[in-house]
Amino acid sequence: MSHPLLKQICELDIFTLLVFKSIFDTGHANTTAKTLGVSAPKISRSLNALRLAFNDELFYRRQQGLKPTPLAENLYVAICQFTDSVHHLEQSALLNQNVTSNTDLPLNIAASKGLLSFLAPQLSSPEVIAQLGKIHLHPWQENSAELIHAGELDFGISLEHIENKELTLTRLGGISSVYLVASKHHPIWQTESQLSLELICRYPFLCIEMKGFNNKIDPLELFCQRQGIILPSIEKVLEREEWYAHILTMQSLAFCSSIDMQTIKHLPGLKLVPLPTIELTRLHDGMFAPQYFLIEKPRTHRRYTPAQCDLVVSSLVSALLPEHS
Repeated sequence: MSHPLLKQICELDIFTLLVFKSIFDTGHANTTAKTLGVSAPKISRSLNALRLAFNDELFYRRQQGLKPTPLAENLYVAICQFTDSVHHLEQSALLNQNVTSNTDLPLNIAASKGLLSFLAPQLSSPEVIAQLGKIHLHPWQENSAELIHAGELDFGISLEHIENKELTLTRLGGISSVYLVASKHHPIWQTESQLSLELICRYPFLCIEMKGFNNKIDPLELFCQRQGIILPSIEKVLEREEWYAHILTMQSLAFCSSIDMQTIKHLPGLKLVPLPTIELTRLHDGMFAPQYFLIEKPRTHRRYTPAQCDLVVSSLVSALLPEHS
């Protein structure tokens, strides 16, 4: 170990090598800081340590971000093999922990809007707890994919189609049915006309904004544009509590999915009626119905078993998403 270069390489810590891999993959130091959950100065110190150890710039700045030097290109495969070995070591250690220590550490799952209130009762049954232990449910947020990659979340169920080659996506399926929701005293319930999109479009409409689905345009809004129909108004809210109050006090109409219906049907003052299949087809003619995806780290980097994940997916999601396969 007398060779100066070998000595300097041995003095590098694992985190510094993870910084190298992340910068190589993303091309951005700020993205690396967010992914690894550290400050930008810490990334700069690690990068300086790498440059000193290898006596090379390793990454140079270009308009598109940080670009690797020829030496960095040569080092990438070897560093990936080393960091992958570290992940395998972590996985082996976790698999050998006893059941008590595993149940003491909650399973962290992030889920899109509408799923948390449905998942929580299902995951609280004694049978599920016996197999999964404690489960900490988190709302899906903009950085949830990064937190899964960093190991702070175990996996997620989201409407967003994540573009991250370090994560695996499994399509779970689409919403099987949609319900029209309104106050029990709304005039639409007094009409004798058959429930149709044209009838719904006569009244003010309300929707909850969901990134990855209707944050740009809502399906009903698109339907009206294509049919040349002018809605009296369409408003978007972010939270279920505001949505509920708006429906009751502003006499708006709204849609909810078969997932949301499980909890919304218990809210006082509301009436729910399933949208006829032919109208649902017309509604989603211009854009796909919401599609849910299971987002995970590569299998070798997971601390939960396939059976545990299957339990969550099969018992809590597939019942509501018949397209699940």
